[in-house]
Amino acid sequence: MRRLFYAAIAAAALTCCATAASAADTIQYNSAPADGWFYGTGNNYTPANTATLTTDDGWQLALRAHQTFENAPASTGSGVYNFALGTTPISFDWGLDSRTGTYFGLPSITLLDMGTGLFTNYAGLLFTPDNAQGNGSIQNSARLNWFLPYDPNKNDTYKITMDAMSAPGMNHSLSIFAKIGDGVQSAVPEPATWAMMLIGFGAIGFSMRRKRSQGQRLRIAQA
Repeated sequence: MRRLFYAAIAAAALTCCATAASAADTIQYNSAPADGWFYGTGNNYTPANTATLTTDDGWQLALRAHQTFENAPASTGSGVYNFALGTTPISFDWGLDSRTGTYFGLPSITLLDMGTGLFTNYAGLLFTPDNAQGNGSIQNSARLNWFLPYDPNKNDTYKITMDAMSAPGMNHSLSIFAKIGDGVQSAVPEPATWAMMLIGFGAIGFSMRRKRSQGQRLRIAQA
């Protein structure tokens, strides 16, 4: 019993420490990376309107969404960038600042179409030679329609998530959303819903057939 007691205390301590480590990350919306944006000509928009995540060990992750070659709009307090229907193309900018230039593992960016659930891993493109680098930062941008069946005339929402490791076991994640139109998704019935619909149609058909059969018997009896 004593061993179990001490094991429980140790597990609680580890959980507490892990929670404290993740809670040390702070997110600011409509901010700017510490080193600014420098990955290409015309990207130092003012205001930057960037979502930035700063870790307790000095790292910084940065994301923003905007119409290509246009200023990024201000996002909501939860990192949602709103675009009118027909806005195209839409780009997202990412930045990773280690302050030292040392990276642990390969950072990744994932894209999720909230309407269809399609998932794209962007990790393999993060360290291509055309990335801008400076002061321990690497930066670049990409367009949604390079990776997703992007339709600017469809109400939809895209989730962009950046994950990075500042030290072994220290994982950090930052997400933003590009919301097209009102972001309403067309309802697609799930398999269980389809099954219930088919059962319902079958019950209606059986009831109608039974009523017709009863009517025919009644007419025959009256003849």
